[in-house]
Amino acid sequence: MTLDSYDKLLGTVLQEYKILTEYKRLQCEDLGGIYVIPSHENSFVWFGVLFVRSGPYKNGVFRFTLTLSDKFPNDSAVPTVVFQSEIFHPLVCPYNGTLELSEAFAKWKTGENHLWQVLKFIQYVFVHFEEYMAVAELTANNVAHELFQQSRADFLQRVEECVRLSQAKVYDPAPVQDRNYIVFEQFDGAVHGPVLESMK
Repeated sequence: MTLDSYDKLLGTVLQEYKILTEYKRLQCEDLGGIYVIPSHENSFVWFGVLFVRSGPYKNGVFRFTLTLSDKFPNDSAVPTVVFQSEIFHPLVCPYNGTLELSEAFAKWKTGENHLWQVLKFIQYVFVHFEEYMAVAELTANNVAHELFQQSRADFLQRVEECVRLSQAKVYDPAPVQDRNYIVFEQFDGAVHGPVLESMK
């Protein structure tokens, strides 16, 4: 092994360690309703599901992918969050599902910014939606933003539609072949019943 390849390997191991440290840190944070796990195939891609517990998006089940830059955490590129289902939200691009993060993270600051903060931001803009919209300056979906400003009833109707759609897709098959992708199965009394009973 050459010195160059040894340095590369060491750099990769240290980077993986930093990513795992970020994942471990999530356990110490109050991220109720958000579940994430790094991909088995690529630790720079995390699969997530947001269960919205209150606010206009209540009962929504929104899948997303959190993607880290190749040099994470040692560059200023902010991780990207892309939702996999259509979400009518002023901060979610209607064309590609990307969440607008630049208001919270203009650039990534190593040692100062952490992935739990990105997840907390996701939680906040859905659960505390109206609070956030009172101070928000950026938007990714102008139609959603204008409808929120001009007709709350119509806006809420569109939100309810996207919540229903998210619930209808909970049991859809995984779009990727990765054993860490978060999947849900319908309740099966023979399989889940004994576990349910043991929790009572």
